[in-house]
Amino acid sequence: MYTIISITDSDKHFASAIAEYLKRMGKMVRIVDLKPTKDKNSLICQKKDTEAFIAELKKSRYDGAVKVFLSILWPQKTTEELAKGLTNKNVVFGIGWPHGLLEEQLMPYINQKIAFGKATMPHGLAKLVLLEQLYRIHTIAIGKKYHY
Repeated sequence: MYTIISITDSDKHFASAIAEYLKRMGKMVRIVDLKPTKDKNSLICQKKDTEAFIAELKKSRYDGAVKVFLSILWPQKTTEELAKGLTNKNVVFGIGWPHGLLEEQLMPYINQKIAFGKATMPHGLAKLVLLEQLYRIHTIAIGKKYHY
């Protein structure tokens, strides 16, 4: 089971593509969208969004799950490397918010940190790319060719 937790107010530009991957993967993927804090002070946003993220990660349904956070600052992995480390596991992925999250508070709850590259992308697009990679991982795990 894969869970994607993201802080987002809308993924409307990517909604149809996200829906397609959710359809393909069925009950194997769950998306939890947390509402971002609205405040002119970005530090308040970071603090409250981090607290909301941690509160979600502390829920018992994530006990024993591998928790992976995405950021452009961390190591990149190929699809095959992701597949080796994440196949047949309960995995929770975290996608932050433009204000960022307070890393020092979040890190005790995270097992792995990965990047899809050095380019910054909208969080809805990051969610779509993650879903596409999870679909590839699934097809690799069942021995199906994805990229012909």
